Amino acid sequence: MSEKHPAPSAQRKRITRRDLVRGIGIAGAAGVLSGGAGGYFLSPRRTESGSSVADGKTVKFGIVAPVTGPYSGDGQEMVRGAKLAVEDINNGGGVLGRKVELVVGDIADQAPENFIQAAERLVSREKVAAASGGYATATSVEFDTYAQAGVPLFHTNTLQANSDYVVEKGMTNVFQCCPTEPWYASGFLQLMQGWIDSGAWVPSSKTAAVISSNDSYSISIATVLKNGLKELGWDISLYEEITVPYADWGPQLSKIRNQPPGLIFVSDYLAGDLASFAKQFATAPTPSLLYQQYGPSVPEYIELAGDAANGVIWSTTIGTLPDEMGKAFRKRYLETFGTEAGLSQSGAQYDIVRLWALAASRAGDPYDFAAVSQAVKDMSFRGVVGTYRFDQKELTAIPYPDATDDPSLGMPHLTYQIQNGEQVLFSPAPYGKGSFQLPAWL
Repeated sequence: MSEKHPAPSAQRKRITRRDLVRGIGIAGAAGVLSGGAGGYFLSPRRTESGSSVADGKTVKFGIVAPVTGPYSGDGQEMVRGAKLAVEDINNGGGVLGRKVELVVGDIADQAPENFIQAAERLVSREKVAAASGGYATATSVEFDTYAQAGVPLFHTNTLQANSDYVVEKGMTNVFQCCPTEPWYASGFLQLMQGWIDSGAWVPSSKTAAVISSNDSYSISIATVLKNGLKELGWDISLYEEITVPYADWGPQLSKIRNQPPGLIFVSDYLAGDLASFAKQFATAPTPSLLYQQYGPSVPEYIELAGDAANGVIWSTTIGTLPDEMGKAFRKRYLETFGTEAGLSQSGAQYDIVRLWALAASRAGDPYDFAAVSQAVKDMSFRGVVGTYRFDQKELTAIPYPDATDDPSLGMPHLTYQIQNGEQVLFSPAPYGKGSFQLPAWL
C-alpha cells in the first residue's frame, strides 16, 4: 500500500478558503439544530400539485455497525450517536416535515459478507434514504450496492483503499467522513520530531519496535511510519504482524525487553488487544515511548488497562472535541445512556446523520439521491468533531493541520495522552489544551 500511497507529507497541498455554511449551531446540551438550518427541517416543501413531500411516511436512515461481536464496544458508540441525532432532527420537525427512522444493520465480526448483506437489506428491503457506518470492508465490495442504487453512503473507515476505490469507479455518492490512515503516521512523526527538537523527549535510542495487525489499515500505517523513521535516521529493531483479537503479547514483549527500543508503535486498533499490551508492558517497562492506534478512544480501553494506560499516546483523525459543542454532546450522551461517550465514533455518527439531514433538506427531497449527494459536496458542516468538508474528487474529509492550516476548513487530527486516568488532548491547536508529558516509566 505504501508504494501506491506515498506518505501524506509528499502529497501535502494548501487548501484555499471558502465560505462556511451559515446558520448551523448547537443549542445547549440538547444539541438541537438552530439558526438557518431550522427552517429546512421544520417546513415541508410542496409539489406542483400541492401535496407535501412530508405526507404519510417516515424517512429511513441506515446505520451499519458491529453491535455484536469483538467490536461491539465501538458499534454501540455508533448506534447511540446516531440515535441522538435522529432524536434532535425529529424534535425539530424532521426532514422537510417527515420523521426520521433509524434502521440498524449489524455487521458483527466485520466479515465481508456481513457488510454485503447489510447493504442489500438497507437498500432493497428497507429503502433507506442514506446510510452511515464507522467501518467498511478493505475491498469496498459493499460500495457497489449503494452506488448502483444511488443511495448516499457515509463512513469513517479511514482507509485509503476505500477512497481509491471511489475514485477508480467514478462513484459520486460514497463519502469518507475522515482523513485516510496514512495521515496517522505522518502526523505522529511530525509531533515526535517536535518533542525531540524541543528537548521534551530524548529517545533512549533511535530504534523502533513496530507491531501491526495483519489488515490493510494497520499495515498501511505501520509502513508509512517505518519509511518515515528511516528517513529520519532511525532503525527498525522489530517489525511483526499479528492476527486480531490478540491477548498474549509475551513473545513480542520478550523481544522488546531483550533489545529495548526508543519507540514502541502498535497499529493494531482493537481496544482489548491494546489494553492487554499496556498491562503486560507495565509489568516490566522498557525506556520506550508507547503509541497505540485509535483503540484507546473506546471507553472500555481504560477500564481494561487501568493504571497501565497512563502515559500511552494515541490519535484519531475524527474525534469529539473538548469545546462547548463537544462537551454538551458528551454530557447529553452520559445522561441518556448512563455511560461516558467514547472520543470518536459516537460524535462522528451524531454529526453525520445531521449533516445528511441538512443536505437532504436543501435538496428538497431526501430520496433525490443525486441532489442530496451534490448538496453534501457543496457544504461545509461544523459538528462536534470539527469541520466536514470533502475533497471534490476523492469525497474524503480534508485533514487539519496536515493538509490545510485553517481549522475552519479541515477535520482536526487529534492526538491524546492518557494522564492520571484521563484523556488529555494536546494537539493540534487551538483544540489541544493539555501538553505532552514523559510517561512515568521514563
